[in-house]
Formats: sequence, structure tokens, C-alpha cells
Amino acid sequence: MPITPSFSPITYHETSVPVTRLALYLPPVMTKTPFVEEPSTKMTLQAETSRRDGALHAAAMLVSGTFSTVIMKTEYGVRAQGTATCVDPATGESTTLCPFDKPWFGVLQMKVAMTLCLAFLYARQCTQHRAYLETPVLRMRKGGRRYVTTAPSQEDMAAIKRKYASHTEAESKVEALKRKYRPRGNDSANEESPLLYHPLRAGEEDQAQQGRVSLRTMAAIAIPAMLDLLQTVLSNVGLLWISSSVYQMARGSIIIFSAFFSVRLMGKQLYGFHYASIWIVMLAVALVGYAGVGHSSTASTTSDADSLNAMLGLGFIIASQVLCALQIVVEEHMMLALNVSPMLLVGFEGLWGLVFYVVLVPVLTLTPPGDSAFSRTWHEDFADSFVQLSNSPMLVGLILAYIVAVGTLNVTGNYVTKHLSAVMRSIAEVRSNLSAELTMLELLGQNAPN
Repeated sequence: MPITPSFSPITYHETSVPVTRLALYLPPVMTKTPFVEEPSTKMTLQAETSRRDGALHAAAMLVSGTFSTVIMKTEYGVRAQGTATCVDPATGESTTLCPFDKPWFGVLQMKVAMTLCLAFLYARQCTQHRAYLETPVLRMRKGGRRYVTTAPSQEDMAAIKRKYASHTEAESKVEALKRKYRPRGNDSANEESPLLYHPLRAGEEDQAQQGRVSLRTMAAIAIPAMLDLLQTVLSNVGLLWISSSVYQMARGSIIIFSAFFSVRLMGKQLYGFHYASIWIVMLAVALVGYAGVGHSSTASTTSDADSLNAMLGLGFIIASQVLCALQIVVEEHMMLALNVSPMLLVGFEGLWGLVFYVVLVPVLTLTPPGDSAFSRTWHEDFADSFVQLSNSPMLVGLILAYIVAVGTLNVTGNYVTKHLSAVMRSIAEVRSNLSAELTMLELLGQNAPN
């Protein structure tokens, strides 16, 4: 008697298979056996661990973000002897004892801090013989919900073959499913290679086994590296003309832009309460901007130039948050779809930033300076920066502290993006506004300038 194929609904079990490039795997399909229908305890525990790690890294972001902002603002106020001249506010005469208001040099500090992550990973591999990547491999369903992949058992694989063996045209169907569900990278529960390739080309398999990073992956990281460079420069320039507390609160606009890019580029879903929250954030940013540019009862008529500079600085910060939101969404895609390690991503972004600076430093130094505040975006004398640095031990200490703080901020931020989401990272970044304001009040006093 011929066997009638069964066309009962098929339920998929979101698992993954061990990494083997030579083998083609069937999709992890569930059968009607009790073993397959039961939820995966291992997957649930790993997902809970991932969310807990994301919360811990968000707390670290709060602390490191506050310190990095306060330290950078303090750097801008330190005066040191240099080669450039400025006006002494006390005497009104020209002097070489100028403040260290160097936004492009601040970006260089960040890139150095990020590149040091590569040195840490290399030292860890040499001393502890540990893989570069050891964070869970996460996947994302349509709509944005994450899950942790687990390897199927031999019983699962046998059930898959039995399920499709009874179908008509089984061979062509199985081959199509093989192509659809073919592993694109390391799908094990934990990352065990320096970087995962999507897909591997000829010669890259040997690079993966030898612990090297493919050139294609390094080139792809240049995209978020460029976005990070641009948004950091814009935010540092804006910080010259507004207080750190207003700067932190204005950065709340990143929630609006990250939500927009997550929906448009990542296919995530937003509900009514999300949109209500976005409108509240928009209102708050508008109020902060109105107060930050000098519209207060104590504002004098002689502060028109300062108000104009504050408006310009606020515009720079809003523009930087657009680029920052796009950068975070791109990083989320790379860490989920391409399985790039958060720390390795930070390291190569910093390395790309230093490569960009090889071209930027002579261009910024040779461009003609201007009298307007906007000229800081295209000109900065790096020779004067290093002269001031050599004449001020306080600046050296602040820069070292900033490297530690901003490096921690970038690493923990990427872990929050991987374990939670780009929007959650945006929320975690702007939560440091209150602590930054309280810290500035404690250090400088309520009547501090700006």
C-alpha cells in the first residue's frame, strides 16, 4: 500500500548546528513528539543571562558616560602654554596661555581608547589562550525579539529527515531547505573564533582557523567607524558652547532617531506607548533646547553672541545624534546578523578612526583658521595641542582618565546593543544626564560658567 504523505502543520524549533562548513544541514523542524514540543530550558536560561548582562553593562554605561562627559568638559577649561594666541579674559590682551578647547583632539583620544581593545584581546589570547569572541550568539525574530540559539541533538536531526522523507518531491524540497537554512557563520551557543564570516570565500576558511580577521569584515566595520568619527566630532564641537548637563539632556533626541532607524532598517515594531514616549522625549528636548540657548529670566541683552553660539552648539549635537543613532543600528545588525564581537567591533572602529586621522591631521592643521565659532569644524592646530599637552601635567592626567572612561563607555555600549537593543542603548546613554549635572554642580558649584 502506498504511503500517503502527511501535510500537517510544521512547527520550527529555533536551534542551530555545530560549525561545519563541509556539511549542509536541514532546518531544525519540530515533530509531534513530546521531546520536540517541550520548550528549551537551555535557550531560556541563556536568554535570561543575556538580558542580565545587558542590564549590568547599562549600569556601567551610566557611570562611564558621566565621567567621560565631565572629564572632556574639564579639559576644555584647562589653560596651558601653547603656540597659538588667544585673548586673556582678565586683561583683554593677547596671550599664549589658552584653553585646551580641541574637539578634534578629543576624538583622537577616543579612537586611541577604542584601539586599545585590540591590544587587550591580543594579550588575552596570548596569556590565557582564550578566543576573541566569547559572548552568546543571538538571533532576532521579525519585530525585534531576541533569542539564543542552541545546538540540536541527533534525535532532532533524525526527526527532521523522517518528517520530510515522506513528502512528495522530498529530494528537491530538502535541497531547497538546505540552501535556505545553510549556516552563514558560527551558529554555536558561544562564539569561538576571532570573527565570523558572512559568507566565507576561498581562502577565508584558513584565516578563520588561524585566528585572523577577513579583509571584507574589516572593510565593513569602516562604515560604523566613519559614522562614529563624524558624530563624535559634531558632539564635541557642540559641547564647546553649551553646558555638559544641557549636552546630556539634548542627547535624549537619540531615542527618537534610533527608534526611527530601527523600524525602517531593522524591521522592528513600535506600539502606541512607544510613540507616546517618543512625543514626550521630543517635548523634553524642545524645552531643554529653549532653556539651553539662554531663554531665561536672568538672560541679559549683552549675551546675543553667546545665545547664537549655544544655538549652533545645540544644532551640532542634534545632528550628531542622528549619525549616532544610525551607527548604533548598523552595529546592532553587525553583532546579530554577522556575529561580530562587541569588543572586537570597538577595537576595529578605533583602528579605522586612527587610519582616518592620518589624512585628517595634516588637513585640519593646514586649513586657514577663522574668526567664527564654526571654523572649529575645519581647522585645528595639532602641533599646538601637543605643545600644550607637554606643558600641562594636569592635561596629561585628564586625557589618561578620559581614555579609560570613554573606552569603557564604548565597550559596554556595544554589549548593551547586542544583549538588549539599539533603542535600549540610546536610553542607557541619555540616562547619564542627571548624574552628569549633579557631578558638575558638585565639582564646580552652582554658579559655574556655562
